[in-house]
Amino acid sequence: METSKQQEMQQKYLELQMLEQQMKQYQKQAQMLESQLTELATLDNALDELSKTKPGTETLVSLGPGIFTKAELKDNKEVVVNVGSSVAVKKDVPSTKELINKQVEELKRLQQQSIEELQRLSLHAKVIEQDISKNV
Repeated sequence: METSKQQEMQQKYLELQMLEQQMKQYQKQAQMLESQLTELATLDNALDELSKTKPGTETLVSLGPGIFTKAELKDNKEVVVNVGSSVAVKKDVPSTKELINKQVEELKRLQQQSIEELQRLSLHAKVIEQDISKNV
């Protein structure tokens, strides 16, 4: 009887470790989604600023992380948007902002799912921890 109790405890401990690994993955996913949401908010603000900037204005254009060059704004009404598979299309600023808002909604939905799953796993882990502590 004692051996089956030990096996049961080992199984619960392994299950708890697996739950902790899953929780770490969901936490990482939630952080990544938050980062993407921040990036989209920055992009949305940049589009607002672009709309307010007059054509012919000299501005700084990012070439990559921390690298900029001076450029003259030719058009503040359209932008070029990467739509996937190395395909880029011209879009007006309002439709680009609409696209960003749809992406934000989808990311928030995924973020909420991650949080709910994290909470579910956390509750399950808590039950297992209590069960383990009762039997120790």
